[in-house]
Amino acid sequence: MADLPLPPYKKLLLLQLLTALVLALLLEVSWKGSGLSALWGGMIALLPQAVFAYVMFRHRGARRIGKAVQQMFMAELLKFGLTVVLFVLVFVAVQPSNPISLLIAYSVVLMAHWLAPWLMQSRR
Repeated sequence: MADLPLPPYKKLLLLQLLTALVLALLLEVSWKGSGLSALWGGMIALLPQAVFAYVMFRHRGARRIGKAVQQMFMAELLKFGLTVVLFVLVFVAVQPSNPISLLIAYSVVLMAHWLAPWLMQSRR
């Protein structure tokens, strides 16, 4: 029995990375000193997504369905925990110069993740 094809998660992560970089640049140009904070926000959204994808798609195939369900819960737990840790680290250790741009970038990169499958499907 053949393995199921992988979803295009690498394209999705690349889209999120590009969204974070472009948004950080735009915010830096329009709001001096906020680009780095926006970049931190984008990375707080992107890194947990990358960890989730790595953990979730290590094993594939219909014969490993129990393992896949277990991995899904573990991946989601890691994603949530890493998001909390990254927010705490940024606000305690780095103290962003502009918390609003950090939260805007975080939100926009998450929205890019939510909208990307729809956008990718509509291109076909």
